[in-house]
Amino acid sequence: MNKALAGTLERARSTFATISLGQKVVIGLLLAGLLLGGFFFSRWITAPTQAPLFSNLAANDAAAIVEELNAAGVAYELTDGGQTIMVAKDAVYDLRLQMSGQGLPAGQDTGYALLDEQGITTSEFQQEVTYKRALEGELSKTLESLDGVNEAIVSVALPKEEVFVTDQAEPTASVLLDLAAGTQLSGEQIQAVTNLVSSSVEKMSPEQVTVTDTSGQVLSTPGSGISAAAGDARSQVEMDYQNRLATNAQKILDSVLGPNKAVVSVRADVDLDQRDTTSKTYTYEEGTPPVSESTTTEDYTGAGGAPVGGVLGPENMPDAAGNAGGGDSNYTKESTTANNAVGETTEITQAAPGGLNRLTVSVVMDQAVAGNLPQAQIQALVEDAVGLDAARGDAITVAAMPFDTTAADLAAAQMEAAREAEASEAMWSMIRTGGIAAGIALVVLVVWLRSRKRGEPEEDYEPLELTDDMLAELDRIRISSTREEPIDNARAELEAAERLKVRSEISTMVNERPDEVAAMLRGWLTENKA
Repeated sequence: MNKALAGTLERARSTFATISLGQKVVIGLLLAGLLLGGFFFSRWITAPTQAPLFSNLAANDAAAIVEELNAAGVAYELTDGGQTIMVAKDAVYDLRLQMSGQGLPAGQDTGYALLDEQGITTSEFQQEVTYKRALEGELSKTLESLDGVNEAIVSVALPKEEVFVTDQAEPTASVLLDLAAGTQLSGEQIQAVTNLVSSSVEKMSPEQVTVTDTSGQVLSTPGSGISAAAGDARSQVEMDYQNRLATNAQKILDSVLGPNKAVVSVRADVDLDQRDTTSKTYTYEEGTPPVSESTTTEDYTGAGGAPVGGVLGPENMPDAAGNAGGGDSNYTKESTTANNAVGETTEITQAAPGGLNRLTVSVVMDQAVAGNLPQAQIQALVEDAVGLDAARGDAITVAAMPFDTTAADLAAAQMEAAREAEASEAMWSMIRTGGIAAGIALVVLVVWLRSRKRGEPEEDYEPLELTDDMLAELDRIRISSTREEPIDNARAELEAAERLKVRSEISTMVNERPDEVAAMLRGWLTENKA
């Protein structure tokens, strides 16, 4: 085993001794690159993948957890301003269990967990305050789960219930949101916040919720309800409607005049109010029997005295002799009351929002291409494309004016310059790449030529200083390699000692001056082949 290893090492040493200096440098650089790449690759492979242990930590909790990690000798990394602690991914769950055993993170009990701390001696006032705090804590945690909300503070005002008061005061709430950097809530998100809060408190309406961010911007106020969300929704509906109509008209104008030769602007007044209408109609059909009917009759018969009824006058007055005047009289009165069946129809109509109050359209065409076109036909085409209704008060204006193309020409020139610069940069990049490749190829060629030159026999080497015995032995070896001669065993035994000595001297010389010996041997081989 030792001999085989020694032979291998000797062959490697002799092979390394025969290569040129340039080849040695290249091999050294390759080995250094491989070792450096292997080092960084091993570092990358063995580096542990980190995961958050806890996030959104308070300062005291983060300090306590870091102290425990330092005591345990666990590597960690603080991110997000010290609110998040990163540790090795495979140790996250074990560390969480250990921290939980230490009561970390301690945090603060909020939400309905506060109700667990009440005892039998808690007063009614303490119960009300604790319930209010629990409700506010639950709402805060709910709002903090929304995207873009770092922290939420909710304050709820619950009116005290009165027994003998008919009109109870409505509960109100205020919400303070700490939004992430670059986050801006839309109208729908504000509406979601108000609805979440109002739906969690009994008898609270969304109009009684105030929403504000930490910059002091009021997002929703009492009395206006979700006005911000409604305003955004109205603006979005109008914008979508206007863009749809403008696109229809722009397609026609682009087909007639060409691209960028006409501009259409549409202004739509959309009615987003929701209306409910209730109407009642009464009907009666002839021949329908009455539901109920009643008749009343009065009869009177009498003698003497003044007649019943008549017009007050001298003929009805008693005479001077005291006679009553008149004679016998009769009186009859009859009245009938009938309740007929009448049909009643109640109709409730709910008008959906989205009606159009008025529409105005403006069309401007480039005079250079629209000077000879009939504007009346173009106006008619645009009116049909947007659904213009003159009876509704809609209006349209069509004009032909020269367009200012300065900005377009400047943008085109800048784009052309950018395109030329990009092409020039690409060309120079190719030139640099080609130069680097040519340089590398030149270096390789020079190294290869130098290695060949070193391997070729030198013309002006110094002659070897050989003794007569060494020359005779070398000449005998050369001649014996070209032809076979009969060898006398007796003479060979006598000359063995002398040849051994000469060969040792030749071997020593080969080791000391290998290039010259190799050049001489190649010369002899060339002579033999010739």
